Amino acid sequence: MAAVGLPAFDFIFEPEGRIDYEALLQGDLLNRNDELAQIVAEAHRYYAEAADYSHFLVLTQSCDLVRRKGACKARYITICAVRPLALFVERELAKYSQPLAGFPVPVGNLQDSVLARQFLERVMNNTVDGVFFIPKGSASGVDTHLCAFLPLSIALRADHYEACLSAKVGQATEIFAAKIGSLASGLYSRIATPDLAERHGGKAAAAYRDAFFDELGVRSIAWLSTFQRNELEKAVATPRPSPLETHDAEEVLRSLPSETDALAARAVEVLVNRKLLEDDPATKRRAANFLKNDGPFRRLAQSG
Repeated sequence: MAAVGLPAFDFIFEPEGRIDYEALLQGDLLNRNDELAQIVAEAHRYYAEAADYSHFLVLTQSCDLVRRKGACKARYITICAVRPLALFVERELAKYSQPLAGFPVPVGNLQDSVLARQFLERVMNNTVDGVFFIPKGSASGVDTHLCAFLPLSIALRADHYEACLSAKVGQATEIFAAKIGSLASGLYSRIATPDLAERHGGKAAAAYRDAFFDELGVRSIAWLSTFQRNELEKAVATPRPSPLETHDAEEVLRSLPSETDALAARAVEVLVNRKLLEDDPATKRRAANFLKNDGPFRRLAQSG
């Protein structure tokens, strides 16, 4: 779900009023229009026809694209394929998911949720090797997050300059154009670019990041501790009249106790059985809440 009222990633791509439509530059975003698709098909038909490849990103350095006497210095214009970011992220998040037979919701290890979030933050800040993040809204018609795969490059003849220029819909800022060149060259530490927190710090950055995580599916995975995974396996193994539907699975997940809840309940049960605590619902509830709200008890419960 897109966040409302949050700052755009306007520091990665130039706003419409600053785009130079008279020149082709490194970091330009090209829409796969009919003319460009026909040219791309000469080198790689799949990129020209597959629905997922809607755009391309220019990799050739801007200095080599300057036209003098009608021609640019570069003999070839190198562009790379651009696809929806969700497809790339889906494959990465699958590494952290351990499917449970008979359970329709993806399940992952709670500790791996940190790695998944760190990965998405690296995507947002363009520090993932070989890819370049293109936020939705970066150019006209870009209504979903995209991702340029720098190794998936195509060399077009320089005489296709005008065709590429006619397809231009976006332009990376100067520092991010340099970053694209650095990534394409494999020199990952040479160009330092600002990240989301630097440009949009505080609550706005945190809200955008959370919405970004939601949109790309981090919270669609049930991140469970080992204890909760075991409890879920028991629940799924319980005979049912029909297979679990998604809404039933979500109810099961909500009912799973945490380690702290389970240990507090067990401690109260032992004390009641030993006649050290009154067997009264209100008393047992207060005792369990006392334990769950005790910092050292929570830390001990979660350390297991």
